[in-house]
Amino acid sequence: MHNGGYKVSWYLAVRAVKRGNRGTLALTILIIALVVVLMNFLAMIIGGVVTLYNQQMIDYQYGHVSIEPEEKELFIEDSDKLVKRLKKIPGVLGVSAHTGSGVTMTNPKNGKFRSLSITGLDPDDEEMVTRYNSRIIEGDYLSPGDTNEILIGRLLAGNEDESQDKVPSLGGVAVGDMVDIAYGNGVVKKYRIKGIFETEGVLIDSSAFISQKEMDSVMHTENTATEILIRGDAAESAPALKYAIMEYGTQEKVRTWNEKGKGILGDAINSFRLLNSIMTVVSLIVASVVVFIVTFINIINRRKQIAILKAIGIRGRIIIGSYLLQVLFLCTCGVITGVLILNGISGFLTINQLKFPMGYITPVIDYPALAYSILGLYMVSLVSGYIPAWQVAKEEILDAMRG
Repeated sequence: MHNGGYKVSWYLAVRAVKRGNRGTLALTILIIALVVVLMNFLAMIIGGVVTLYNQQMIDYQYGHVSIEPEEKELFIEDSDKLVKRLKKIPGVLGVSAHTGSGVTMTNPKNGKFRSLSITGLDPDDEEMVTRYNSRIIEGDYLSPGDTNEILIGRLLAGNEDESQDKVPSLGGVAVGDMVDIAYGNGVVKKYRIKGIFETEGVLIDSSAFISQKEMDSVMHTENTATEILIRGDAAESAPALKYAIMEYGTQEKVRTWNEKGKGILGDAINSFRLLNSIMTVVSLIVASVVVFIVTFINIINRRKQIAILKAIGIRGRIIIGSYLLQVLFLCTCGVITGVLILNGISGFLTINQLKFPMGYITPVIDYPALAYSILGLYMVSLVSGYIPAWQVAKEEILDAMRG
């Protein structure tokens, strides 16, 4: 189409929009806007869930990088020396050694018990890696010299009314209460609950911690660890930090937070993404049908006008071009409106957060995915607008005049 043809198509499109029904125009734009929202709403929620879950993994479970024993080994030997060496690596902000041990914890008041893995740690080192110290809801955080005292999660403490518990618990213990702990080596000790923490993570809030000094005195685990957690500058720098640690001669298994945790939530996220794909396809079908119907009705109402245009020498491709420009206008207005609505919903849900089992989420708009969905919307809309325009453009002038 030469330059003059584009100008004529543009002129015809502008005239059609100005003379069209304003109510129909607004409704079509609104429908397209809602299609944009539907295609991206679930992805926005998924993004919030993934962001929250990833942050919880870093802040409470794995740090940015974790070190585990070598194959067929139960412990990291000479862990004190390794911790000191790790602290000297550029980019390392904190290092904390953990020693885990399987125990049975019993609430002597009601006889309820839980089998779990209790973790021994240095509270000072832990503050540099995880955020448990900032999530204490009752009592106090551990101190390095604490013996016979324990820090437990809110879900492990539980409620006296079992119906209020999300997971099996000790049945409502509080700060100052005593619990009995039976270790795997036969030692049974009483511990005073020093503090209770809450992170909103189900697995995290079902855990318990004692000082490394206490763990060593019971299990004789001096200078050993079952894992070492490391905090770096940022989540994105974890792979670089991993390789820096390996270059320093670390023989144990070194894994980033993403490598450690990607399998846990993977199936659920894949299911959500499948649902999102289905919603996207359905939304695109809805958009294509709406654009087709609007264009078709518009053309039916103007068949005689189109026949007159053809009779005075205006080519069919110019007429088709004018309708495609109208479709582009509708899509552009709909996309702009949809993006504004989507950001409005995101802002609203950021202030009034949705609560999921792992905590309150902040929606995250995936702008690359949003761009792809918009591109798909334009493609199906142009095809849907082209088909009826092409059909009437190839129609004989006399047949169109009779219509």
